[in-house]
Amino acid sequence: MTRMAALAAAALALASCNAPDKSRTADERPRKTDENRPTVHVAHRPPTAKDVVDAAIASSSVPLSVSSTCTNAGTESSDATVGRYLAGFLAEMSSPDKKNWIETRIEAGSSPTGEPGSFCTLTLRHEDGDDRWGWGVRFFVRSSDGLVVPSSFTCTGAG
Repeated sequence: MTRMAALAAAALALASCNAPDKSRTADERPRKTDENRPTVHVAHRPPTAKDVVDAAIASSSVPLSVSSTCTNAGTESSDATVGRYLAGFLAEMSSPDKKNWIETRIEAGSSPTGEPGSFCTLTLRHEDGDDRWGWGVRFFVRSSDGLVVPSSFTCTGAG
């Protein structure tokens, strides 16, 4: 496993743990949305590559049912969240003799409701001879407050 893939896999695993966060006061803990998921905000506007990776990890509990592009997109039929979807492809990148990398893309744009912001894409890339793929997520971040819009998640993939 490449160092980058190992770090990303570890971060996803930590983000999906259900242990209570005792290191922060109640006022510092992430707010919950109607779907009982943490509200995720990026640190910079427009987002940086690090913000894209961080937002994808922090959004690990977003259900794949949020987009038809995510239907049966995981590495296992039981994959139900963005976290499990990404974790499956990160696990596939674990061989040291394969070429693996992470790509990020940030594009200015507007949401369907006209809000200005950035479309962010995180792609996990793998290359081993003829076996080449890239799977990931795309999501929208509002410019006004840096909010990662959970309903904007889509699954991306290319062979």
